[in-house]
Amino acid sequence: MNDKWPQQQLSSDLIVPAEWEQLIDQARQAPGRLIIIGNTDVGKSTLCWWLAEQLAGDRRVAVVDADLGQSRVGPPAAVGWRFVDANEGEFYFVGDTTPARRPAWCLSGTVRLVQRAEAAGAQMVIIDTSGYVQGPGAISLKTAKIQLLNPALVVVVSQPGHLSHLTSPFARDDRVSIVELLPVGTGNEKTRQDRQKWRQQRFATWLMGSSVQWLSLADRAVINLPSAEQYQAVGDPEPWRGLLVGLLTEDNLGLCLGLLRAIDYNDSRLLLTAPRAAQQAAGVHLGCLRLEPDGSPIPGRPKYV
Repeated sequence: MNDKWPQQQLSSDLIVPAEWEQLIDQARQAPGRLIIIGNTDVGKSTLCWWLAEQLAGDRRVAVVDADLGQSRVGPPAAVGWRFVDANEGEFYFVGDTTPARRPAWCLSGTVRLVQRAEAAGAQMVIIDTSGYVQGPGAISLKTAKIQLLNPALVVVVSQPGHLSHLTSPFARDDRVSIVELLPVGTGNEKTRQDRQKWRQQRFATWLMGSSVQWLSLADRAVINLPSAEQYQAVGDPEPWRGLLVGLLTEDNLGLCLGLLRAIDYNDSRLLLTAPRAAQQAAGVHLGCLRLEPDGSPIPGRPKYV
């Protein structure tokens, strides 16, 4: 078992609605990309993995998980992708557990990983999304995802008409089929505390084996680094302690996670709590969250991030 990329287990109490069975037939007739949208706790993730398992019998199916706060693929605060039957995958660092604060990174990561999955041989890509569905920002993000991904099917999990503000731009688009499904009880509903505990455990898993180390910024791509003036204006270094950092590969995918301790502008380096693999990073991306090494949140964040 790969603790960072665990296999997904559907609830043994899951009762599959007839509408889900009908959706399988529609997905088989419209292969390619399928995106699932809906509020929190309506069964999106369960539907996503159930569909993936059902369709995997006759084609190569990948899941792209863009639910940053509850991702089942890769670490929290990232978009991840994997094949249904795989024990590992790839992730794209976003830096926050809600797309509301970093919509552009969430969008670019989702599109990038769909393309990565297809380049690796996926014949069907199922995209799970967050419960961020209300307000102008949510409309912009979801509309842009559908426009850029051009899925064959958009599956809307909600009470009738509740998410029409997200689907109305595509009502006359013959290239997109919109399927509406009612929310269902899946046996996996979570309280806010359950979600926080899940994130803490997942962060702890991805930070396991970390040690304090200096990381030189020379010859490394750096994203979202504050200027020395911004850093010192906020305070040095306690208000920045524990800031989540994504360590990146040559092609800007996630390598591992780290936590900031201090920035040394004189020698152009970061003091991090991170796994040993951080020294292999080609890039560094500073996120928004502050965490303890056990994954528990630290209140507050510098205004800069």
